[in-house]
Amino acid sequence: MSTTEARLRALIDEHLDLDHEPDFDLAFGEAGVSSLDCVAFVKLVASEFGVEIAPEEWMGIGS
Repeated sequence: MSTTEARLRALIDEHLDLDHEPDFDLAFGEAGVSSLDCVAFVKLVASEFGVEIAPEEWMGIGS
């Protein structure tokens, strides 16, 4: 597992209430993440990794 994937998994574990192991091939909605949680999580990831993510870019991002 890469360092980036490990950091993402840690953020998912801390901030998203998933009842299953995260699947990076699923979109947020398919993984059971609400749109509000999705927005908050994308902002958190952007802050954690020091990047900007435009809404049109993350609308199709997997979880």
